[in-house]
Amino acid sequence: MTVLQAISLSKVYGGRGKVATRALSNFSFSVEKGEFVGIMGPSGSGKTTLLNLLATIDKPTSGTVKIEGVDVSQLRGNRLAQFRRRRLGFVFQDYNLLDTLTIGENIALPLVLDRKPSRTIRDRVAAVSERLGIAGVLEKYPYEVSGGQQQRAAAARAIVHEPAILLADEPTGNLDSKAARELMETLTLLNNVGGVTITMVTHDPFAASYCERILFIRDGELYNEIHRGSSRQVFFQQILDVLAVIGGDVRELETSRN
Repeated sequence: MTVLQAISLSKVYGGRGKVATRALSNFSFSVEKGEFVGIMGPSGSGKTTLLNLLATIDKPTSGTVKIEGVDVSQLRGNRLAQFRRRRLGFVFQDYNLLDTLTIGENIALPLVLDRKPSRTIRDRVAAVSERLGIAGVLEKYPYEVSGGQQQRAAAARAIVHEPAILLADEPTGNLDSKAARELMETLTLLNNVGGVTITMVTHDPFAASYCERILFIRDGELYNEIHRGSSRQVFFQQILDVLAVIGGDVRELETSRN
C-alpha cells in the first residue's frame, strides 16, 4: 500500500517583481506502508522545502502530495487541521515539548485535542511509553529528564494517535552520540516492530544509515537513490560516498558517528 505520493512537486519562492527562487523542480517519489525513507542533500538543496510540503505546512507551486490517496492540497481550514492532527506524526530537532505539561500529558496531547475517551488516552500513552522505555518518567516535566528521554517522548507523542506516516526533521540534530544512537534505534524499533512508516530529513550520515532507502536532493532535483542491504556499515559508507560528490557539511562527514 502506498502511504505517500509526491507527484511532480515544484516550489518557487518570489516572483511578481522579486527574484524568483526555485527550491524544488518536478520532484516525484513514493513511500510504501512500513518503509523507513531518508532524504539528504547539502544546505539549500530543497530537502526542508520538500518536508514542509509533505507536512502540509506549505503548498507546492505545482504538483501534488497524496497521503493515503488524499490530495492534501484540496484540504482547507478545519479539514486540513484535522487531517494533519489525525494522519500525520511529527518529530522535530527541538522536541517541541510543553514545559507546563508532564511527559505523559505531552504524549497524550494529540489524543486530547482529538477528544478521545479518557480510557483510550490512558491505554495508548501507557503502551507507547512502555515500548519506548519512558514509562518511568511520565509524571516528570520535560526539564526534569534527559535530552534523549525528551526526544523519545516527542517520538511517543508523534505516534500515539497511530498516524499514517511519521515525518522527522533532523531528529538527532541536538543530541550527543549516545542519545542519537538511542533515538535511531527507537525509530528502527517503531518501524520494524510497530510497522510505523517513517520519512526523515537529515544531514547526519549516521542517522541516515538506519533508513532502508535514501533519496538525495541536489538543486531541488532528485540526484540519486540508494537502498540498504544487509550491512548498515556498508550503507553508511555508500551514503558518505554520495555526499562527498554532491556536497554536504564537511564537519559531519569528518565526525559522523559510526
